[in-house]
Amino acid sequence: MKTKVVKRYVIGGLLLIITNLIVLDYFFIKNYVQERYVLGEATTSAVTAACPAGCLTAINKLAGTTTATAKEYFVPLGTGTNTTSDWADVVGASAYVDTAQYPKIKKVVFEATLAVLTGNQIAYVRLFNETDGHPVWYSEMSMNTTGPTLLTTQAITLDKGSKLYKVQMKTQLKYPANLNQSRIHITTY
Repeated sequence: MKTKVVKRYVIGGLLLIITNLIVLDYFFIKNYVQERYVLGEATTSAVTAACPAGCLTAINKLAGTTTATAKEYFVPLGTGTNTTSDWADVVGASAYVDTAQYPKIKKVVFEATLAVLTGNQIAYVRLFNETDGHPVWYSEMSMNTTGPTLLTTQAITLDKGSKLYKVQMKTQLKYPANLNQSRIHITTY
């Protein structure tokens, strides 16, 4: 009877020690990888050499955590010039975007760099969904300095499916305004 009790305590103690070592290893490796990343030395091979994928999976399962890595995509739209006082397409500044190609979208923003050559007017830029025939909500931006100035929208929503998005511009006084670059910046989980 005593040997059964001793065996239970020994087995229980060993399980406790193994679990403790796994948890300690997890925090040690996590801190080690974070320190290496902050110093700019992190590589995939360094992480897998420290702890192979099976090890990390087991540690995450034990710790009850999951790791999500954000990914960023940039869809270039183009450049151009505008001298109209009404919204007009910037010729060639367009691209098809299929939201199905970006699973689990976290955030989308529209970015454009504008320059007003004379510096004495307001230049406007926006993203336009040509497929569905409407401006992309919250994509309109403006500036009134000579620039070039990088403008970034708040989060916008792209319509589901494959759509043709065009850049449109207008100016306050019909003087030339340059679109030096434009793109859609997509961040996924």
